[in-house]
Amino acid sequence: MPLFILIFLTVLLIMLANWLAQRDDATLNLAFDRLLLFFNLPLIFSGLLLALLPADLAELLREEGGLLLSNFPAAGTVIALIGVWGALISFLRARQWLARWLPLKPSSPVHALALMLSAYLVGNTLLTLTQGGLAEMAATAEAANLGDLVLQQAFFVLLSLFGVGLWVRRKGHTISERLGLLPMSWEQIRLGLRWIGILVVLQWAAGAVWAFFAPEESQMVQEISGELFANMNSVWDWFVVALAAGMGEEILFRGALQPVFGLWATSLLFAIAHVQYGITPVTLVVFVIGLALGWIRERSNTSVAIFVHFGYNFVLGMLSMLALYLEQFVSNGGM
Repeated sequence: MPLFILIFLTVLLIMLANWLAQRDDATLNLAFDRLLLFFNLPLIFSGLLLALLPADLAELLREEGGLLLSNFPAAGTVIALIGVWGALISFLRARQWLARWLPLKPSSPVHALALMLSAYLVGNTLLTLTQGGLAEMAATAEAANLGDLVLQQAFFVLLSLFGVGLWVRRKGHTISERLGLLPMSWEQIRLGLRWIGILVVLQWAAGAVWAFFAPEESQMVQEISGELFANMNSVWDWFVVALAAGMGEEILFRGALQPVFGLWATSLLFAIAHVQYGITPVTLVVFVIGLALGWIRERSNTSVAIFVHFGYNFVLGMLSMLALYLEQFVSNGGM
C-alpha cells in the first residue's frame, strides 16, 4: 500500500476516534472497538503464516517476490504479536486493566487507538531488529536524505495534532494547551540550557563506558551512524535535523502521548522507538533522556522539552562534525 494512502487512512481513523470521543456514545464506542479488532485479525493470521512458512517457500518469496526479509519466522512472530496486542486492547476490560497503571481513559476511542498505534510503532522497531541485527545494518546502511527525515517528523506532528482532536474536539489555543506548546520564560530557557549540558555529558559518558567494555560493537554502531548521517555535512543540515527531531518527537511523545500513557510508559516507548541498532547501553541512555524530557514536560511544558531536545541533538551534531574535521586534519598530516 503506498505510504500516502496509509497516512490518509490513519488520519481518517484518528478523526473518527475523536468524533466518537466527542459523542461519548457507548454503542458507537463498542462498534469502534470491533472495528479495531477487525483491523488486527488479518495481522495475526498473516503473521502466523509467515512464522510457519516452509524454508523453501520462504526462499522463493525472497528471491522471486522481492520480500526484504532475512528471518521469516521472527518477522511473522512479531507481526502476529502486534495483531494480538491490537486485538486485546480492542476490548474495554483489557483497557480497564491497563488503566490501573496508566492515566488513560479506558472508554475513550482515542486512547484505545493510541494504544494500538503505539504497538505498531514498537512492532516496526522490533521487526527491524529481527532481520540481521547490527551486522545486517552495517552491510545495508544508506545515507539518510534530509527531506525524508523532515517528512517523518512532520508526520509525527500531524499524528499529534489530529490525535488530540484537531478540527473535531479542539481548535486554536486549546490544541496548544493540550500539547503543552506554550511560551517559554527566560528562567525556563536557562533551565533548558542546563539540561542540554547534562544530557550531552551523559551521552558522552555512556559512549565512553560502552567503547571501553564493548569496543567492536561500539565502533560498528558509530560506523552505521556515520553512514546514515553522511549527508549531514553542514551546520545548516544539523540545525534542520535537530529542530525537526526535537519538534516531531517531543510533540508526539511528550505532548500527545505522555498525558495518556504517563511518564514511565512514554519514556519506555520513546526508548524502544530508538533501538534500531539493537539493545545496547545506548538504549538505557535514551530511556533516561526520555525520563528527563518527560520530567521537563511535567514541570514546565513541551516547548521547553523541544528546546532541550533540539539543543542536545544540535550539540551532538556539531561535535560529530568537529571530530570528522579533526580526523581529516590528522590524516592529512596536520596540513
